Amino acid sequence: MSDSAVTQVSCDLAPRYGGIMCRACDVPGSTNSGEEDVDLEPFANTGTSTYDGTGKNSPQWWPSRYGEGDELGAGNELSPQLTLEAIQLVREGRVLELARVLEFGAPTWSPPGKEGARWYHQLVAAHGQMDAMPLGEINDMGYMEEHVSQIYHIGTHLDGFGHIGIGGRYYNGLHYKDFYAPAALNKLGIHNVRPWVSRGVLLNIAAVEGVDMLTEGFVITPDHLEKACELQDVEVRRGDAVILHTGYGALWMVDNERYNNDEPGIGWDAAHWLSDRRVTVVGADTWAIEVLPGEVAGAPFVVHQHLLTETGTHLLENVKTEELLATGRSEFLFIMAPVKTKGSTSSMVNPLAVL
Repeated sequence: MSDSAVTQVSCDLAPRYGGIMCRACDVPGSTNSGEEDVDLEPFANTGTSTYDGTGKNSPQWWPSRYGEGDELGAGNELSPQLTLEAIQLVREGRVLELARVLEFGAPTWSPPGKEGARWYHQLVAAHGQMDAMPLGEINDMGYMEEHVSQIYHIGTHLDGFGHIGIGGRYYNGLHYKDFYAPAALNKLGIHNVRPWVSRGVLLNIAAVEGVDMLTEGFVITPDHLEKACELQDVEVRRGDAVILHTGYGALWMVDNERYNNDEPGIGWDAAHWLSDRRVTVVGADTWAIEVLPGEVAGAPFVVHQHLLTETGTHLLENVKTEELLATGRSEFLFIMAPVKTKGSTSSMVNPLAVL
C-alpha cells in the first residue's frame, strides 16, 4: 500500500495499528485504496513479534512465546503444582456443571451469507427396540441409538488452535496449506489439548456496571476486569481459567435471535490484559466472548485472533454462569477435558466447578 493511501489519525484505536488508517474506508490496515492488492505474505518482520490486528499487514507475530513448533499454547502453563494448589480450593465437595443443554433449536451463529452453515441435529433410532428385532433368545434385549450431525462450534464448546487464522497462518505461524486435510487437521487438532484440573475464576462484569445484563456492543476493558477483581477480592493468575459473567446468557433459548447477534464482550485491550497474565482459557456466557460489533469496522474477531492464534489462549463459549454466580464463589477448582476427536478444530465440553 502506497504512502498516499494512508493517513495518520488521532483516535483511541489508532495506536493499536501504528496510527495508520485507510482514507478510502477508514478501516485500519485496509487495502481498499483503489490499487491492486499486494500479497504481503510472509508478514514483514519488524522484530516486534506482536499482532496488531491488521491481518497480513501486521508485523510478524510468531513464533509463539512457548517456542517454535509448539502446539499446546497456554496449555504449557498447566502443571502438577497448579493442580495441587487448585485442589485446595475445594471446601464443600459440591459440583456445578457449566455447560448449556444442547438441543434442537439451540442458538447458533453462522457467518453472514452462510446462514444454516452451523447446525445440530439428532435422530434417535429405535429399530433395536422393535418387537421383531430383539437381541437374545432368552432375555429379549432391546436398544436405541442416536445418529448426530452437527458442528462442534455450537453449545458449550472449546475453541482449538485450528479454528482461527491470520492471513492463512494459524497458531505459531503454521500455514493452513501445511496442516489442513479434509478429514482431520494434521496439526493443531483438539486431541492435542491438555485437560484442565486447575484454578477457575469467575468475574462478574455485569455487577461492575450495576446491571443484571450488559447490552450489545458493550466493550469490556481492563478497567472492568480490574474493578471486578477488586470488588470480588480475587486475583487473576498464571494458568487460570477465567470466566466472565455478562448476564447475556439469560437470553439462551429465551430470545435466540438476539443472543445470536451482537453482544457484550471483551475488547482488544482486555484480551491483552488476560493474555499478559498467561491465563489458559477465557470463557463467557456469550457465543463469541468478544464484543460485537467489534471495536474496528472491517476487523471482525480480532480478539479471537489475538487469543487463539497469536498467544495460544483457548476460548470457552456459551458457558452457563448463573448457578455458579449465585454461590458467591469467585475462585474454584475448574475441571474440563475436550473430547479426543483427532484433528478437530473444537470440542463439546461440560466444564465443572468444584466448590
